[in-house]
Amino acid sequence: MKKFLITILLFLLPIILLAAIPTAVLIISKENFFKIDEIISSKKKYIIGYVYNEANYIYLKLKYLNLNERKDILALGSSRVLQFRENMFDSSFYNAGYTIVGVSDFKLFLDNVPKQKYPKYMIIGLDQWMFNKKANYYNNNSINSWKNSLNFFPKPESYFNIYKDLITKKYSFITLADNDSINKIGLNAKINNNGFTNDGSMLYGQQINKLLNNDITANDYNYEDTYYEIDRIKNKGRFAYGDSVDNIALLELTELLEFCNLNKIKVIAFFPPFADKVYQKLSENGNYNYLNELSYKIKPLFDKYGFELYNFPTVSSCGSSDSETIDGFHGGEVTYQRILLRMLESGSTLNEVADINRIKKDLLNRKNNYQIYNH
Repeated sequence: MKKFLITILLFLLPIILLAAIPTAVLIISKENFFKIDEIISSKKKYIIGYVYNEANYIYLKLKYLNLNERKDILALGSSRVLQFRENMFDSSFYNAGYTIVGVSDFKLFLDNVPKQKYPKYMIIGLDQWMFNKKANYYNNNSINSWKNSLNFFPKPESYFNIYKDLITKKYSFITLADNDSINKIGLNAKINNNGFTNDGSMLYGQQINKLLNNDITANDYNYEDTYYEIDRIKNKGRFAYGDSVDNIALLELTELLEFCNLNKIKVIAFFPPFADKVYQKLSENGNYNYLNELSYKIKPLFDKYGFELYNFPTVSSCGSSDSETIDGFHGGEVTYQRILLRMLESGSTLNEVADINRIKKDLLNRKNNYQIYNH
């Protein structure tokens, strides 16, 4: 028996040794083998950004809302709501962005939140492609699929990816060392200073530094990746061609608005802007007619309940510019401050929780084209 165990151990030894380095990376970076519940229920400053476990973000947002006190204002949507920050408001706020794929996900997300935690005001980002049937932006999640979705243990492919990233020098063990007072959880936070902060908004650390330095290695530099996606992908994804607004998505939106009205949630919705050059390319393409139908087909649904809907097709439509964009379809913090300002100037109910004069002052005193506040 002893000889057999020794044989098994010798057989497994190379595998154990091979797994040791990636396991160390995952443990040191807290990409895996780390539960975030305690830190998100504390007041400690953190940045949570994963490379191999982005599915954890839904767990993060839901767990935060369940563990912490109710927030007056909630931002909910895809990555295109993530630049709304608590500093913009004079009442309690949390950004639950990066959790929504299709229209049906809004109500599904709220079904996972206790009713006593529902906000008074909810800012929702309606990505244009959510209403394009050909884009196929539907989600098959169930109510229970998000509740225990934290990837505590790594996926097998993570081990291969870590070796590849170490060989190509994307990071090193020195990079993973803790060197400041902010808790950085996950490889993206450690390497790129990218991730979610305490208010749920996204910090684009390295990306902003690259944009400020006109670094051609910045993500979607000069919108090259976005242009490529528009030119290459015609029948699926966010830039799929589309002639008309999807009726199924309209029904799902109606259900969401009825739900919010029943639960006394004031809805402030908007279509997030594209960079001007990107929207021009979409318009010149001629295969995105559904974009022209969005406002007049959807606004009556909001009017029925006295809810708000704003359409910002381009960054210039909210007073911003391409020089303030993170990439082809994400504005930076400055752009989103301008979006909020446009809402307030239009008489939004958000005037009850945001000071228009302070918003203007903060814009004038911004740090750069992408950032206003310290994080």
